[in-house]
Amino acid sequence: MRKLITLIILLSSFPLLADFDDKCSVLITLRFQNNDDAYKDAINKINQCEKYDILSVTSFLELSISKVYITDLIQSYCMFNHEIVTLLDEKTSNLSCVHRGKARIERKFN
Repeated sequence: MRKLITLIILLSSFPLLADFDDKCSVLITLRFQNNDDAYKDAINKINQCEKYDILSVTSFLELSISKVYITDLIQSYCMFNHEIVTLLDEKTSNLSCVHRGKARIERKFN
């Protein structure tokens, strides 16, 4: 009986494990060839990611700029009930979280 219950639990948990297998990687870098906004380009790529993808963003911008961008990404695209890992140093910034599917709507205060 215990083996049957264990087997049922294992089989029912497989789809949950598979939901978070896909990774959506995005780089934010300076544009030397043109004047395009690197952050807007990253947002366009993130919008193409699927819900429950592991969103992995690496920024090669200055630390102060990366902090602003990563904070905005966390508030807009990351699920708050899953762990968010942010590693910041002087050269590189990394963000990993579970993609919530669509960006949160920005509230406007009058």
